[in-house]
Amino acid sequence: MPDKNIGTIHKLLRVITTIFPLLIVAMVAVGIAIAYFINRPDFAIRGLLVAVPAIFSAIFLSKMYRKDMGHDESLLKGISLSQRTSVLTFVVLYILSIMFLFLDTTRTIYYFATVTLIYVLILNQIFSRSSSPSIILTELFLSSLNLIYSVTLKYALYFGGTDIMSHLFLSQVTYLSGHVAPADLSPFYASFPLFHILNSEFSHLLGMELQTAYFIGSGFIYSVLIIFIYYFLIKTTNNSTLSLLSCLVYSVSSTVIYYSMYMITRTIAYAGFIIILYLLYKRDSNNRGFAYQGLAILVSIFVVLVHQVSAAQIVIIMFLLLVCERILSNEKYVNGTYLAFFTSLFMGYWFYFANVFVEELLQGRTNIQLYEEFQIKETVQVGLEWIYVVQHLDTSVFLFFALIGIGYILWDRIKASRRNYVDYLSVYALFCLSTLVLYIPTPLQTLWQTMTLFRFDRFMLLIAPFMAFAMAAGIYFLFTYLSHNGKKPAWMVMISALVALFVLASVVYSGPESKAYLSDPVREYFTPDEIKGFNYFIGHVDSGSELHSDYNVNRFFIQENFSTSKELGLPFFNSHIIANTGEIPTYYGYVMVRQKQFSNGGIYFGGSSSNFLFNPEEGNDVALYNSLLKYNKIYSNSGVDLYY
Repeated sequence: MPDKNIGTIHKLLRVITTIFPLLIVAMVAVGIAIAYFINRPDFAIRGLLVAVPAIFSAIFLSKMYRKDMGHDESLLKGISLSQRTSVLTFVVLYILSIMFLFLDTTRTIYYFATVTLIYVLILNQIFSRSSSPSIILTELFLSSLNLIYSVTLKYALYFGGTDIMSHLFLSQVTYLSGHVAPADLSPFYASFPLFHILNSEFSHLLGMELQTAYFIGSGFIYSVLIIFIYYFLIKTTNNSTLSLLSCLVYSVSSTVIYYSMYMITRTIAYAGFIIILYLLYKRDSNNRGFAYQGLAILVSIFVVLVHQVSAAQIVIIMFLLLVCERILSNEKYVNGTYLAFFTSLFMGYWFYFANVFVEELLQGRTNIQLYEEFQIKETVQVGLEWIYVVQHLDTSVFLFFALIGIGYILWDRIKASRRNYVDYLSVYALFCLSTLVLYIPTPLQTLWQTMTLFRFDRFMLLIAPFMAFAMAAGIYFLFTYLSHNGKKPAWMVMISALVALFVLASVVYSGPESKAYLSDPVREYFTPDEIKGFNYFIGHVDSGSELHSDYNVNRFFIQENFSTSKELGLPFFNSHIIANTGEIPTYYGYVMVRQKQFSNGGIYFGGSSSNFLFNPEEGNDVALYNSLLKYNKIYSNSGVDLYY
């Protein structure tokens, strides 16, 4: 492939890559200094997640720059591992992990350890001489399903960030009526109905009740994305080992695992984005992609109709990818015409058919008072910094490998005139470098304006495949470098240990089990007894009744009275969050308390603007008991107490 003459930009890249290791160290030092200057030493402690791996990556990069390494993946296939033995081992570990799921009411450390061994096995398969992409992709697909269903099908109702419950209700309305949810029920999603149509179709096709069908269908779709990612990476990198490594890292990234369980509208839009990338990078035997771009247009329409904001964020990501491609590559996969069409499509739909959403979007973000001063997120609290560090150990491992991958690929790119190379590697590397600030702990992630108001947190999922590539490239080139300086098995053990730490931390901390011990004592799922209590309330209480409960229960009872409620036979309630125990005696109607959850850590009280954790300490249990004395307990089980 001919080298692309990029003139001034090439010179700038040469400077950046040459001083990249020193730049990393300098940025770490500046960040720590700023933390102490603003009198927030806790920021410096949080910054250790970035500082420590960054310094080590800079050390390795400075040495790798002096080594002339090729890209031949056959040089890395040094592990003697029988394909039959590895597949049988995978099957045994897989069955063992499922058995551990049935031995306890929650996922235990035995399950997490077994899953970690599964992914370490797959890592070694990738570097083995007998590796088969089809077998490895199948194992990654099955392992992804395992992780997803171990939460969504194990617990009575996993709700994550609570949006799942409202989407299930809107899907139920769509299922029963055969039409999209009416505007008087949901003004926003009446214009973006495809997610709820999809869920109702899952229920019809699978012949299951809506919740189970939703979790099974959405989990399957999410896991299939691994295959799409592999094929658009192999198309652009021509390197099966690197592509498989990227899929491995992607499938166990904490952001990816979290959204695999929390499958809501923006997650389905992300699935559409991955398919669009696959179609744009796909070419026929004559190196033409017109038919695939036509299919990409159809998927783009799906993305626009499934979620409001995702289309705009996807356009931003694709524009950055387009810029990186034009700078460093002769290939033209991301079409500017298509990008202009996609932009016109979602903008036109927003302003002509979803004007209610646009009005709300603008009203909520044009208030000048929101920008008068930077606001630190409420979750960024002094005293929790070490818990934050423990929760994000996977981030440190990721950053160590990712900086090596990005730095070495860009260094290799500027020396391309003296060696063989695949120039699209540098496109991905430059893209990752420009978006890395959105993915790792930085000051941007501490600000309310960026993370809550403008939802920068949602970019993390969109760029996750590229970040997985960056980490995979770091593993690939570090292993190549170390293999030139010692015995491959010894270095493979070291890399396997780091990957095992990455997998274990990602799997544990992205699930609902760890939050009770590290950050949030309130479960992200309801127990069977709680669901039983909810169903009792629904079946024995008249529609329109008043219900007062904690925040998560309030999010479950979102059934409102709308134009076709009676026609569809759907009950409705006036659900409220308990403001505080002092006001409970003034409430009229029903009061529901999750007594076991309260005793085990607490429940959220508050209001529409903010909530607070009401825990059983400091006499709160007595205050709650006294506030309920005027009520009669009409129902009780081990999970729920219902008063009237």
